[in-house]
Amino acid sequence: MNNGVKLLLDIAFPRRCPFCDTLMPFGGAKICGSCRKRLPFAGNDYCLKCGRPLSDKGREFCPACEGTSHAFDSGRSLLVYDDFVRHSIAGFKYKNKREYADFYGEEICRRLGRYICSKHPDMLIPVPVSAKKLKSRGYNQAELIAKVISRITGIPLRNDVIIRERDTAPQKDLGRTQRQKNLKKAFKITSNVVELKTIMVIDDIYTTGSTIDEISVTLKSAGAGRVYFVTLAAGRPL
Repeated sequence: MNNGVKLLLDIAFPRRCPFCDTLMPFGGAKICGSCRKRLPFAGNDYCLKCGRPLSDKGREFCPACEGTSHAFDSGRSLLVYDDFVRHSIAGFKYKNKREYADFYGEEICRRLGRYICSKHPDMLIPVPVSAKKLKSRGYNQAELIAKVISRITGIPLRNDVIIRERDTAPQKDLGRTQRQKNLKKAFKITSNVVELKTIMVIDDIYTTGSTIDEISVTLKSAGAGRVYFVTLAAGRPL
């Protein structure tokens, strides 16, 4: 989309704060001052494996990662997934608030850009949604965030490498073991990735890591070397 078209769209459809839906001044900030102060950033105390915030500053890994062997190499998240963030992401995913992706992606780059670039990824891969959900929703929320990150960092975005072969049950309704079974062989490689040694996966929410793990298994079985991830939000501190 060129700048002229984007300008016209901004004028015709003014931006609203992604968290309280307040109308934002044209050409100004993408989030209101009150909501920015409330943002629950993941902070500097996080699990070195999954990036989930830690309540115990003396730990290096969260209890979940200490007892689990993940297929991904490591990951980070921008925010803690509390009720404030949940409401915003729900609007983004289910109420066509696609413009929220601009704020999400820019804030991820502002706070996690150094982490992303330090891994020297060959590509960004958004977690794919099923064809059924894509048709119903009209967009892949992870891909919208990834597009912003790609534009800012210059890291190529690829949405044609891996697809979700089947429509799985909502992960939020399942326990850890059920999540793993639900996603078993849910993804399929559709392009040669042997020459791409490092991949950064982008998603909206990290809970148990089942989705990222299954994607990592699929990518590494096809020849990928390292798989990292960044998500917009992660579960509460452990």
